[in-house]
Amino acid sequence: MTEATFEHAVDEMLGRLNPIVLVIQQGGGEAALCSLQQQLIELMGLIERNPGIEAATGDLYAAAEALVVDRTASLQPMARKLRLLVDAHRRFRDQLAAAQPLKPGHKGIWLHGNLRFAA
Repeated sequence: MTEATFEHAVDEMLGRLNPIVLVIQQGGGEAALCSLQQQLIELMGLIERNPGIEAATGDLYAAAEALVVDRTASLQPMARKLRLLVDAHRRFRDQLAAAQPLKPGHKGIWLHGNLRFAA
């Protein structure tokens, strides 16, 4: 995959991921969380493993999951959880600047808590 093609693919994935995060911020539930997980898995399938990106991915998913779960249970404070999600999303996008394309023939394994992103 050429550098331009890789960058375009990552940008396209982010273009699909950003609205999902916005839906979660605005009250999206489990369906939005599942969509986020699917997009993260698809994106991780394009890039070489990177500890910074892996941590940022885990933080983003964890923040989204906490917001969805706590909103469903009507737990407070929502403002703090929203801020954590926004910050995690920003760090995730910042970390993707260091992303390298997955080398042909390589298989990426990404870990986040109990989730396993196998690409």
